[in-house]
Amino acid sequence: MNIAQLGSMRCPRRAALRQRGQAMVWLLGTMAAAVAVMYGVYNVGQLTVAKEKTVNAADAAALAGATVEARVLNLVAYNNRSIIANEVFIAQTLSLESWLGYAQTTGRNIGIVTNFIPYVGPAIARVFQQASTIAGNLRSGVTTFTNWLIPAMELIKDGFRVAHLTVIGACGPLAENAASTVVQANRANFNGHGDAGLQIDNSPGVRTATFLANERQWLGFTTWYTANRRGDTKQVLLDSRDQFTTSRPGVALLNITIPFVANEQKRGGSALVNYDRWETEDTLEIGTWNFGKMRWDWGIPVGWGRANADRRGSAGSTWSPGHTVQALAYQDGARGHSHRSWTGVPSVYDIRDKSAANRASLHLDFLVAVQRPQANTMTSHEMGMGVAHASPSGSSEMDEQLSANKLSALSKGVVFFERPQRGLANDATASSLWRPDGAKEYGSLFSPYWQARVTDLTQGEKAALMALVGPPANAALVRFTPGGQR
Repeated sequence: MNIAQLGSMRCPRRAALRQRGQAMVWLLGTMAAAVAVMYGVYNVGQLTVAKEKTVNAADAAALAGATVEARVLNLVAYNNRSIIANEVFIAQTLSLESWLGYAQTTGRNIGIVTNFIPYVGPAIARVFQQASTIAGNLRSGVTTFTNWLIPAMELIKDGFRVAHLTVIGACGPLAENAASTVVQANRANFNGHGDAGLQIDNSPGVRTATFLANERQWLGFTTWYTANRRGDTKQVLLDSRDQFTTSRPGVALLNITIPFVANEQKRGGSALVNYDRWETEDTLEIGTWNFGKMRWDWGIPVGWGRANADRRGSAGSTWSPGHTVQALAYQDGARGHSHRSWTGVPSVYDIRDKSAANRASLHLDFLVAVQRPQANTMTSHEMGMGVAHASPSGSSEMDEQLSANKLSALSKGVVFFERPQRGLANDATASSLWRPDGAKEYGSLFSPYWQARVTDLTQGEKAALMALVGPPANAALVRFTPGGQR
């Protein structure tokens, strides 16, 4: 073997020695890239989970606040219905008192007339006289009961008024407290370790803006209807009367007409004069045909009764002047059957804006802003896993650079009125709530169908609140953030 051959054998070995360690460089580079990707994936995952928690808490809080407001409106509606039911009961009691007075006088007068019928007349007369006595005794009991009932109902009416003033005034803070409580409940708590990240955004600008917006809408949504503004309440009261209170035509046998000879007519009912007096009356009279005037002359009274209620216990007004039986009924009401202390149609809370344009879109908004400080999201930056420096080799720092150093979520709950309607899909359990006439019902505080749901914020609301929270670097992104979250 010559020297040339020996040299050729050593060259490959020296080349291999020169190439040793290159794989380690590539491995370290790959591992660095993998660690960077891992950091990025981990950080994105942490921020995504934290953002979803913040968004869910904001939606839950907005729904909770709106639900409180909806329940308060339903409570006021139930109370208003109770007030109307109490007022109808007063009208029913007065109607019963009037009808018993009519039964008493009718039995007495028919008994007097039938007593002159030969043979059977006296026996029939005793029956009618006994019925008249029973009706009179019952009427005395009803009169005493009514004298007690009206002041008691007035106390209840005053109690409802105070309750409404209290709940309407306190509802705003109660709704805010419910929203805050729900956010607190959305904090994770496992085995003694809590997540203190989620909280209502209490920065002065955001808290003031959301609270004032919610309170302004709430206090401006309803108003107190009193004096001559009680027209709707009066109409609801009149429409709530039963048939006996509205009109009492009496037994069919007591409405007998013999053409061109005689006509027996029973009248009865109740009337609400202005806003301040109930008048109830029952009469039975016989008219004879006047051929000269070709009309009925009503001049033979058979039975009458009357009962009134107002603040001073006045006798009221004559319903049909010129009828003898009407004058007798008026006198009956004036003699111990005109009750005092009734203050009239109650004053109640109801929707402030009842215009036709407002009815179809009647709603109430509740805004919430929830935050999660950046320090409460365990990203690589918060755990101190990166070092910021200006080396040409690059920096391992991955600062999230969140706006105002926090994750924020804005949400809005909406309170709306909707009564279940016949024929709606997936509405098999609401048949008992359908209106018999199938008509569309609009919101009021006489019907307890107020509900709550979450809705999207308007662009103006998102822009205004996000500016207070701390706008992103690119303010144009506001228009692309669904629901106001970022």
